Amino acid sequence: MGAAAARLRTPRERSGFIVCPRDERGRVVAIDALARFAEKCAFDSATGCVLWRGGTTSGRGNTASYGSFWYDGRRWFAHRWAAVHIHRLSVADMQVGHCCPAGPNTLCVQHIEPQTQLDNLAEQAGRMAARRLEQSADERQHWLFVSLGIREPAPAPIGDPHAVPFHQPPGWLLPYLRLRAVENDDGCPF
Repeated sequence: MGAAAARLRTPRERSGFIVCPRDERGRVVAIDALARFAEKCAFDSATGCVLWRGGTTSGRGNTASYGSFWYDGRRWFAHRWAAVHIHRLSVADMQVGHCCPAGPNTLCVQHIEPQTQLDNLAEQAGRMAARRLEQSADERQHWLFVSLGIREPAPAPIGDPHAVPFHQPPGWLLPYLRLRAVENDDGCPF
């Protein structure tokens, strides 16, 4: 490979569709990893979850979508990166489980905890068994048809808007939310 071909390659620092900024001489300007991570997150004030809005991938042998984040030359699951680099959890030889108050969400990077694989599988089996008990066979068939695109989902009931809890964003996300609000100039602090 010649020198010209080496210069035309996509830089290793590229993350998703956004190319890293460069200075006037063409050198890559370093971006704080937490700032890159936070710009791909959205806060849900109803659940208190910080949801990943960046790239996603299916888990290893799983059908659920997980956030995907490029850091230090390799791809990380977003919730695992958050556990190590934001929440400072020790997850060596452990899985990172989701413990959201409104039910597990694989795209949440806030409500996470280290778990053994046995604990994680037991929790998943318990959720699936509870879901089977809650739904009748007709309801399961209806949602199967919805997922296949054969039927339309039923409209969600409109509840009392005052009954929805309002959660505050976590401290690690606040500086980036305010930065975005100032850039957008919409007057909203979140």
